[in-house]
Amino acid sequence: MQSLWHAQTASQFVTPLELRVYTSRLLGQEPSLVLHGGGNTSVKTQIENLFGETEEILFVKGSGWDLETIEAAGFAPVKMDVLLKMAQLSELTDSDMVKYQRAAMIDPNAPNPSVEAILHAIIPFAFVDHTHTDAVVTLTNTSSGEAFIEQLYGKRVLVIPYVMPGFALAKLVYEMTQDIDWQSIEGLVLINHGLFTFSDDAKTAYETTIKLVTEAENFIEANLCINAEEREDADEKSLEYPDENINIDLVELAKIRKLVSAQKGAAHLALLNSSKGSCHIASHPELKSIASRGPLTPDHVIRTKRIPAILHDDFEADLSDYAQDYIEYFDRYQSGQTMLNYAPNYAIWQGKAAISFGKTVNQALVVEDITSHTFDAILTAEALGGYQALSPADIFAVEYWELEQAKLKKGASSNDKPLLGKVAMVTTAATQVGQAVVAHMEALGANIVELGEHLEFDTLDKCQEAAETAIIDFGGLDIVICLGDDLSNLMLLKACEAFLEHGISPRVLCVNQGSLPVMSNNIIKVLHLNCSASPTLASLNGSKILVQKTNGEHLQAGVFNLLSAITMMLSNEYVPHEEGVTV
Repeated sequence: MQSLWHAQTASQFVTPLELRVYTSRLLGQEPSLVLHGGGNTSVKTQIENLFGETEEILFVKGSGWDLETIEAAGFAPVKMDVLLKMAQLSELTDSDMVKYQRAAMIDPNAPNPSVEAILHAIIPFAFVDHTHTDAVVTLTNTSSGEAFIEQLYGKRVLVIPYVMPGFALAKLVYEMTQDIDWQSIEGLVLINHGLFTFSDDAKTAYETTIKLVTEAENFIEANLCINAEEREDADEKSLEYPDENINIDLVELAKIRKLVSAQKGAAHLALLNSSKGSCHIASHPELKSIASRGPLTPDHVIRTKRIPAILHDDFEADLSDYAQDYIEYFDRYQSGQTMLNYAPNYAIWQGKAAISFGKTVNQALVVEDITSHTFDAILTAEALGGYQALSPADIFAVEYWELEQAKLKKGASSNDKPLLGKVAMVTTAATQVGQAVVAHMEALGANIVELGEHLEFDTLDKCQEAAETAIIDFGGLDIVICLGDDLSNLMLLKACEAFLEHGISPRVLCVNQGSLPVMSNNIIKVLHLNCSASPTLASLNGSKILVQKTNGEHLQAGVFNLLSAITMMLSNEYVPHEEGVTV
């Protein structure tokens, strides 16, 4: 791993907080150090309060911020004396910890401090960096994890056994470091959790992380080579993976998406992950065993759940089994919590690849990023003696931790969009009206496949390619909107029909189409929308609206706006009329 520190750039930052932002972003740029809100950083500094008194303040990463893009406003300023007193308490609930940390902030508008704020305060250095580095966590997630860390770092790091993040972890570190000479160690290695480094100098703290991670990467590479040589000497055949491209039946992928969406109770996208690690995991002879041991770090569970669904030939039975297993898992460890949805957040399609699910592309990509790193770590750990994650009880404690659940609730504002998670195709989307329809559908939450011109779907092959694009990009197809009377629309719908059959409340909306298609499956609703005159775009009070030319001279807003009609006709409550709708 290379240091990204740039002396000239760093020289522009003067205050400790400015340097803290700079090195935090350096850490955040490297996915193998932190992913999607993972990790946290802090800086200790002095400020003068309203009364002219000097106070020691910890600026620690605020909850909900990402290190890659964090700004000064993303750090919560907390009084050091309060945090250090909290570390001395014999017990403290995490909800009380959050409450009193917030009460100790000097800026009520700042975000909630990280749940690791007390731990950051305990470490007696100005700059503290905490990462979930793949290399270190991969080593600790093996059957010989602690021995590997001892062999690699010796006494240069303090090894912290796994305990629940938050107050329990801070209390353990506080007790373990009462008599330690902090100058004698370079960092803390938290088993199954990550790495802490620290210094009174921002560059030194950052580059210590880079150095320790590089050592771990080199250690892994050397041991993989040794193990490979030992297998060769013992005449043991190495595990081989297929190199050829995986063969995916896109109709089957659409079926999987529909089944998972039904379990989740709402439309979800299904993104196929065809990375090398994903394909290798899916082809692994011990797939069920290695994929069912748990996530790489416990905080991943709120995104991925503890384990994936393993899919074979009978998807419905596999998903039903997964749901039953999840219910039993919840019943085994619950202590009064309300069970989360039992559908998987990702699946591994045996012999194929992994599939990530999400209401939005971003949600699914977050799951894909996390699981891709996990697959690589699992394969590496297996080659080093065996992948070993935390126990189901430990993972459950984090999955149902009230503080972790609060993070997810913050991103729920877009969940009221009626077409969220659905996939729509719009023909002649390059026209003014087409672009208005596309923008409207996106505002309703739909994911759009745009066919800009007639030439994009004027042959059967092009129509088939357009239909497959929806499945490749989003995992399914639910809506096709055909704008205008074009025979190519009928050919396109024929190509889309196999995928629409497995869509979620599938609908075909024909706008001004003379000859309506006849679909072989009546589950696909065909809707007819007529415009009494050619719709166009015009400016009204400074904003663009769809209007109709009524007499060749004047533009007046339609009695029933085209976009409003589309919204109504695509709603789950709409009952189709034989004569269609006219606007």
